[in-house]
Amino acid sequence: MPSPAQVPDDLPIARTAIEADEEATDALLRAAERAHVDLDGPDPQLYDQIDAGALDALTAHHRSRGESGDFVLVADLWDRTFVLTPEAIEVYP
Repeated sequence: MPSPAQVPDDLPIARTAIEADEEATDALLRAAERAHVDLDGPDPQLYDQIDAGALDALTAHHRSRGESGDFVLVADLWDRTFVLTPEAIEVYP
């Protein structure tokens, strides 16, 4: 069983704010582009790796709760580590 992903100690190679009216998956794709992920390449597409509807619902739920709704989700996608919070997405090598 692989070890669970953790927030890296390094500086992120990209950071993208999640706009107030934006779905988290859209911001995640923008962050991936900023990190130079080839989204049209042979690697699996986002929707093959993560349940986009669940991610959007989770983020929207926590954002609606304000400060008491903070969470951190770490996911390894496209050979990079993505760290999602209700406000932003950071990408690490």
